[in-house]
Amino acid sequence: MIINNRKNQKPITYPQLAESYPYNSKKKRTELGQIIQILEYVRSSTNTIISSIGRYANMSHSIATKNCERLAEVGLLSREITHNNRKYRLTSEGISFLNDCKNFESALYTHKLNDVLYYY
Repeated sequence: MIINNRKNQKPITYPQLAESYPYNSKKKRTELGQIIQILEYVRSSTNTIISSIGRYANMSHSIATKNCERLAEVGLLSREITHNNRKYRLTSEGISFLNDCKNFESALYTHKLNDVLYYY
């Protein structure tokens, strides 16, 4: 994107605003990648309020809440509400699911297919 404020002034270029600018050449997570990251954080942390989960997983509060509630509905996380804060804990089914996902990631890596959990 090029912006020119005054006559005969050199235009200011903001390449990060151009449509063709790649997002830091980073891979974006698929929904499964997001879920795995949430489960890993909940397993490894004692501070599992939604704002901490969202911050760790680099998600907005609403997306983190939606994902955590979805995981709680299917039994991978348990939810407790204290002082208007939602805390999440990994269930035994969630631990099993996360281990299965990690084994699947290892198998993908072994066969050089580890990029399927991400898109560009």
